[in-house]
Amino acid sequence: MKFLTLQLSLLFCFSINLSSCKENSFLVEHWNHPLPLLNGSNQGKQLQLSSMESNMDPKQCATCHEIQWKSWKSSFHAKSIGNGLLWQKTNLESKEYNNCLNCHSPLQETKAELSETFRTKEIIHSQKEHFPKGISNPSIQCASCHIRNQTWYGPQRKNFNRNETENDSFPHNGFKAIYDFESSLFCKSCHESPENGVYLNGKQLMEVYKEWENSSFAKQGIQCQNCHMPDREHSWKGIHDPDFVRKSVEPSWKLETISNGEIRIFAELKSIAVGHKFPTYLVPKIYLRFYTIEANGKKILIEESIIGRLVNTNLSEEYYDTRISPNDKHTLDFTYKLNNRRVEKIVWETIVDPDEHYVRSFEESLQIKSKFLSEETKKQLTLSLSEKRESEFKLFTLSLPMPVLLRQ
Repeated sequence: MKFLTLQLSLLFCFSINLSSCKENSFLVEHWNHPLPLLNGSNQGKQLQLSSMESNMDPKQCATCHEIQWKSWKSSFHAKSIGNGLLWQKTNLESKEYNNCLNCHSPLQETKAELSETFRTKEIIHSQKEHFPKGISNPSIQCASCHIRNQTWYGPQRKNFNRNETENDSFPHNGFKAIYDFESSLFCKSCHESPENGVYLNGKQLMEVYKEWENSSFAKQGIQCQNCHMPDREHSWKGIHDPDFVRKSVEPSWKLETISNGEIRIFAELKSIAVGHKFPTYLVPKIYLRFYTIEANGKKILIEESIIGRLVNTNLSEEYYDTRISPNDKHTLDFTYKLNNRRVEKIVWETIVDPDEHYVRSFEESLQIKSKFLSEETKKQLTLSLSEKRESEFKLFTLSLPMPVLLRQ
């Protein structure tokens, strides 16, 4: 691996792993790359569609599916093509970069905006036919998941005759209702590392599906979509969303007097609504920090604990893995001597850094190979690094007053 970016690509830019869908023949075909062209020409199938029906721009889908479109456009699926991926294009082999696009930009028509490999006459013709105003955002589109061979797919209707989904009177002849759209298996191909990928300490780089499959959530039939697409919302909220994370974990703690001038702090953070390890992947980190606050307002850090999976930037060594399994907890139990300081209270702050690994890796990339990058690529890397740094947020702040007898 010649560059750090090459190693990052192994983490998130792998090719679709068909064996990951081996449990379901529909999904094997559905995510078999390259995906069929939207005009069906490479499948020998071309239906007569109206100009509205043949327009696959998400804005066009909003004509009937405005709620889904509004939540999608602010989601990470709508931002799957950004500076964090684009700056790596010139540093990756063409095949490897194209593999990244299988998840980041699944349609051949959107891939044509990003890779010369897909700028064939046939693909460009389909692109012009189905995106007549061009593609401003070649990310994960509505059609990426819902359309194959000019057939529209989706979950069963909630408040309608389940057998009445395909009908000539409906736009685009209705749709085929497929159970798998509400199954965790649907998400697996892009959120689980391939079986033949990199392993560290016996674990794949991404094991979201496996973590869920072994949890009580799976046994109860709770799917990825139940949490990340509630009421079929197309927002896919996760570790970057403070409110979503706050509802997923529960902090508790207590402060005890051990002896004159010494205290004991016991704290725990419990995973109460996370169907996989918290946080999943090796990218995010959670920092539990404890401070004393003195009478004069002085704030001093006295303890820190990190929840996450720390791996070096070339993805060859795991240093630790303190992530919380579903329904489990992370605990701290430590003592602190006041040393005659006038401490009024103890404060516990929990900080979430959703992109810690990216920040560390991108900083190293700038330092090591900045002089080898074009100005445009360097700008993309710098912008992405800034975006990743700004994603950090404070999850909560708790405080406990010092026992009266210990206040100096």
